Amino acid sequence: MRAVRFVHASDLHLDATFGGVDASEEKVAGALERSTLEALDRVVQLCIDREVDFLVLAGDLYNSAEHSLRAELAFQRAMRRLADTGIEAFVVHGNHDPADGWTAGLELPDSTVIFPSDRVERREVIRDGQLICAVYGRSFPTRHVTENLALGFSRQNGDPLAIAVLHANVGQREGWDNYAPCTVDDLRASGMDYWALGHVHLAGRISDNPPAVYPGSTQGLDPTEEGPRGCYVVHLGEHGASEEFIETASVRWRASEVDTSELQGLDDLRGALERACAEVRESGGGRPTILRLELTGRSAVHKPLSRPGVLSDLVADLRMEQLDLDPWIWVDRVRDRTRLPLDLGKILQEEGLRGDLARLARNLTSDPTEAESLVEEVLAPVEFALAAQPELEVSSDEVVARALDLCLDLLSGEST
Repeated sequence: MRAVRFVHASDLHLDATFGGVDASEEKVAGALERSTLEALDRVVQLCIDREVDFLVLAGDLYNSAEHSLRAELAFQRAMRRLADTGIEAFVVHGNHDPADGWTAGLELPDSTVIFPSDRVERREVIRDGQLICAVYGRSFPTRHVTENLALGFSRQNGDPLAIAVLHANVGQREGWDNYAPCTVDDLRASGMDYWALGHVHLAGRISDNPPAVYPGSTQGLDPTEEGPRGCYVVHLGEHGASEEFIETASVRWRASEVDTSELQGLDDLRGALERACAEVRESGGGRPTILRLELTGRSAVHKPLSRPGVLSDLVADLRMEQLDLDPWIWVDRVRDRTRLPLDLGKILQEEGLRGDLARLARNLTSDPTEAESLVEEVLAPVEFALAAQPELEVSSDEVVARALDLCLDLLSGEST
């Protein structure tokens, strides 16, 4: 049996827009705008450099059913590059780019196989006149697919190796829309040698028997998609499958915390922010990074940070410095969660209002049900006012702790 080597990628989201980030600097905005298209170029170049047998794309090529012409032109160019080197591509569509979405109808080379949306189709990979592998796939007909599409996959007798390509939520993983829901047992029943999955933007195997793999997104799309993003080079043979992760992203996302507990002033804080950026740059794989920082701890820097304009000036100065370095870092935001350096242990022992408040907060957080009920009641008017916005995602413990901090600051007569 001849082993096969292929690239497995998914969730390219070509020409995606990056909302929720302050990309006011042209250098940053341009890098983000190009990033998904550059990731596709890297996937194609990887296929060529590694001389793979074929490319598998497991859905969400485009960011939406109403994707741009630019995205479709980029995909056409990529498929032509592969065709020029004799590399086939096997493609399914997912929930973001279903078969009923808009298309410019651009012609793709014969070596690009788009699997149908009404059935599972089997395609053969022939080398030197011999069948070396069969690839099975099915696309999404519409965005909201609740049918278990995995049940339609069944290996044909005589396949030396069999690969299935599907965009799906296997095991109903939290945080991901439950499209084409199925289980690992469903995958196993098909008799496939490898499941090339898409939809979940986190890379990794979810099963060894059979090998079932999500490559994740080729480019992180928002601050929740931190760290390296890319695809897999897969080696599949009679002894099983092995995957090598290759990063394809142009820009990384990162969130980091800066503990200010030991800092004495703004000069110390500025140095701590520089060190945080240096650590991110060192671990960033040579790629630019969009960075979000959170300042924590009871610290002497809390009072000067509370002055109007201080934090925004710090951010502006840090941005200017970090953008000029290589690779650049864009400090998207710095969240101030510092508090005055008060000793809660001592306050808990105090008689009077401060001690009463501290004990009330402690008792609340020791009873999660009561805390959640109180927080829901307090936040209800805010959530109602923001009805068109996503639901507030804050823990009851955090709300109680922050409320106590604010009250203690006021009672200490040092808040600004």
